Amino acid sequence: MRLLLLSLFLFFCAAPFTNHLQAQTTSASAAVGKVTGQVVDSASAKPVEFATVSLVSVATNTPVNGTITDENGKFSFTSVAYGSYRVSISYLGFDAKTLPPFTISTEKSTVELDGITLRASATKLQEVTVVGQKALIEDKGDKLVYNAEQDISNQGTTASDVLRKVPSVTVDGEGNVQLRGSSNFRVLMDGKPSSILANNLADALKQIPSDIIKSIEVITSPSAKYDAEGTAGIINIITKKNSMQGMNGRTSLSLGNRYRNLNASLNMKKGKFGLSTSLSGYDNNNRRLVLAKRTDESQNVLSQDSRHLSLNHGYYAKVELTFDPDTLNAFNLGISTRQNFFLGTGHQTTINKNSQQLPLAYSDLENDWNGSGYDVNFGYTRTFKPKQELTFLAQLNHNESDDVYDNLLFSPETPLLQRQVNDNSAPSQEKTFQLDYTQTFKKGGKMEVGAKTILRDASSRTTYTYSFPAEADSTAINNFDYDQDVIAAYATYAFQLKKYNFHLGTRYEHTAIKGVFHNSQWNDAAQETQLVISSFKDAYQNLIPSFSVSRTIDTIHTVKASYTQRIQRPQIYSLNPFLQLEDFNMGYRGNPTLDAELTHAYEIGYNTYFKTTSINASVFLRQTDNAIQQVVAPEKLVVNNQLQEVMLITHDNIGKNRSYGFSLSGSTKPMPAFTISPSINMNFVSMEGFGQQVEALQYNLNLSTSYEFDKGITAQVYAGYNSKSRILHAVIAENYYTNFTVRKKVLKDKGSVSFGVSNPFNNTFNFRYTVHSPTYQQQVSNINYNRAFRIGFDWNFGKMQSSQRQKKTIKNDDALSGGK
Repeated sequence: MRLLLLSLFLFFCAAPFTNHLQAQTTSASAAVGKVTGQVVDSASAKPVEFATVSLVSVATNTPVNGTITDENGKFSFTSVAYGSYRVSISYLGFDAKTLPPFTISTEKSTVELDGITLRASATKLQEVTVVGQKALIEDKGDKLVYNAEQDISNQGTTASDVLRKVPSVTVDGEGNVQLRGSSNFRVLMDGKPSSILANNLADALKQIPSDIIKSIEVITSPSAKYDAEGTAGIINIITKKNSMQGMNGRTSLSLGNRYRNLNASLNMKKGKFGLSTSLSGYDNNNRRLVLAKRTDESQNVLSQDSRHLSLNHGYYAKVELTFDPDTLNAFNLGISTRQNFFLGTGHQTTINKNSQQLPLAYSDLENDWNGSGYDVNFGYTRTFKPKQELTFLAQLNHNESDDVYDNLLFSPETPLLQRQVNDNSAPSQEKTFQLDYTQTFKKGGKMEVGAKTILRDASSRTTYTYSFPAEADSTAINNFDYDQDVIAAYATYAFQLKKYNFHLGTRYEHTAIKGVFHNSQWNDAAQETQLVISSFKDAYQNLIPSFSVSRTIDTIHTVKASYTQRIQRPQIYSLNPFLQLEDFNMGYRGNPTLDAELTHAYEIGYNTYFKTTSINASVFLRQTDNAIQQVVAPEKLVVNNQLQEVMLITHDNIGKNRSYGFSLSGSTKPMPAFTISPSINMNFVSMEGFGQQVEALQYNLNLSTSYEFDKGITAQVYAGYNSKSRILHAVIAENYYTNFTVRKKVLKDKGSVSFGVSNPFNNTFNFRYTVHSPTYQQQVSNINYNRAFRIGFDWNFGKMQSSQRQKKTIKNDDALSGGK
């Protein structure tokens, strides 16, 4: 921990000094100028990203500098000495182009080369290997991008492990995720909701293999074009794709003591047609020990010792068809499906000690969960000249979840004290239709308008079966139907005024919800259980503004300020009233009466780059009303017509939640083979609700380093630390995570073999938290056996030619992701 803090301190202290020294050196040298430009497709007028641009001296006919274009097709050369030059541009799939010479001088120190067009080439490339190295972390203005495929320590792990390394993101010992200290955000895959993420987020992320992840985008201040999404922002998981002509693919295998996976992809593209397929299978296991001690106001003590084993396996498959009849029209159809199987078993010893007695009880738990789902996506894009685009998108998500909890309570003297079997089926479906229009103007202005509707239907069917000695079994039901319909429209306009870039937008959303309950309830008067039907409905509308302004200084410094207002709706996991009893004293239940949040978000950001160093910084403030947060409280529940006190974990609208802090991340290369990428995220939270007020300072630190040796060998070390944190009713203890990986390239650099170890210094990962309430206090230690070894192999094969085409996707980012 001390080494991690020292490394972070030295990096962020040294970086400004290096920048200052560079500035002094530049000012003392010869007079210099600047060259900027933009590269576009000659047919569609779309920006060409990742094109190689060379600045060539006319006098020597040799390149003096080089770069690649960004996502807007733009490039820039600074500190160009006075003289004559020409610019050459090349990109796979396009004919290379060299521009006429120009001169940088006192009279003209800045040259702008906008509107450079590249023409598509029909030449095929045989056995091409594209070599390019992006920075591990990139700031792209509206989002921060973590390029997961550049991080070799991710091979053979899960999406949960990958997220640990993303700036501003925190993942605790149980896999629960926070973004800038908030658990209220939206997680997407390829810009779209996915059925695999429809249930518990922590469990879902452990089912996604890291080998299919290309990058992870963090969007903390979205524009009005995005849905009225979560409090803290959006986490978008981008999967690996291939747009190359010909046939190519990739296969990877990872074996380890905790996690195993096999992934394969095959891509074919010939002329106007394309087919991409992928299949991933995984298998994992986890052992954990849970120690809990609860003390009430009368000093009665409940102690629990439980041991759990979970086995999890499943698959994820995806097929995508594309048809591009010409450069102005594009069709795509994608279908994905997944199946997950989970079996958890546990044995618990409970000692309930008070002034009169010391009863001892045991319980056995078996949790059998099967989840499945499919996603269907269709898109059509029509490009008009000049620079106009119309897109229609449609999507269907379907999710099935079947969950059975079987709890058996017994004592040394009695083989059966109580048995409870909870059986829950929770299907859900989401249909989305979206229309977007984009118009780009000659002077750089850009207008976007669109409309969208989302139709969500979710159900929960639960049966509770109770068994007691010498009594007939009894049954209760808890059924829930929930519908949510959203109609939205938005308009944004981006323009440049002098040296400032503005982005203005507004979004209108109308939400209609309704729910129906069918519950068994005990009737004291009739002395029997009766079925009670109740319902509710609501409708509300929101006008969501967004505003941002930025300025770039000397081409390497960018400052940005933004404001947005957002709502966040709860999703089915948070709403589902199904009671999950992990033992007879603790359980989880959703809250179907949750209201949407309303958040005001302010942010000021700064990023710079110089030579081999980049720094990204931001300060932020979030004010949330009606905040949704996890709460813990004892509750008396009717079990087989008897009252039984259970420690209930649920979600509730706690009231106000204010959070402000800063994020700081960067990357540097002290030498060409050595890379250091640290990040710090710190925030102060203030929560009010249920008559309580809680304030806390919390932070997390990450440090990733890698070194490239000779003969294709690369080593990487990662360390992360999460400080103590708070929710309204609990204090979560600090924890840390480490990872070491070595990779060797093989098969003429088309394949690699890797070996990695996670948490080598500790066999267990102790996730501790303390729950406080007016009537009791509980300490819990969740000890996960987290030391993991893995060996992996991957191989890329095939023939390819680049085919540049950008596709728009649906982004349903308005609802709260599930998670404990």
